[in-house]
Amino acid sequence: MTFLGRGGAFLIGPRDERWDVAMLIRHRSVAAFMAFASDEGYLAGIGHRTAALEDSRLLPLVEAQMMEAFV
Repeated sequence: MTFLGRGGAFLIGPRDERWDVAMLIRHRSVAAFMAFASDEGYLAGIGHRTAALEDSRLLPLVEAQMMEAFV
């Protein structure tokens, strides 16, 4: 895990939407994440994760150099 933080009201975003926690995870590649997400051990416990969450988002990001991000 790269980052775990408490959420709250958005500075910019829907007023009626609030997030309790945000987590940033780094994987070597999309393929590495897909291997993790399809692992039998992970899938065996996915029911607990799903039951514990009201909502979630998965936003894949690719690291870019500062100038590349704006091109």
